[in-house]
Amino acid sequence: MLATYLNDSRLLVEQIRAAVQSQDSAALSRAAHRLKSSSAQLGVLATAAHCKELETLGRLARIDEAAHLVSQLIEAHQQACTTITSELHQRAGR
Repeated sequence: MLATYLNDSRLLVEQIRAAVQSQDSAALSRAAHRLKSSSAQLGVLATAAHCKELETLGRLARIDEAAHLVSQLIEAHQQACTTITSELHQRAGR
């Protein structure tokens, strides 16, 4: 499940970034919703919180306000991925 999250979440972060760049509020809302849900299920709460805000901005078509949140999302997501990768390496070493 963790390895799947790593792969899928990276794609979703890229979709979110691309949606903001292309001003596609529907795509932003969809990708943020998916990443929010999977992140919350695994306890990746900072990422889930940023996605919740981005999802709302996408639904409200206030995409110009989303740019600063994307950088915060990317940072939180990278930290989570580092932690998850460490956990996977520890499990593999057992």
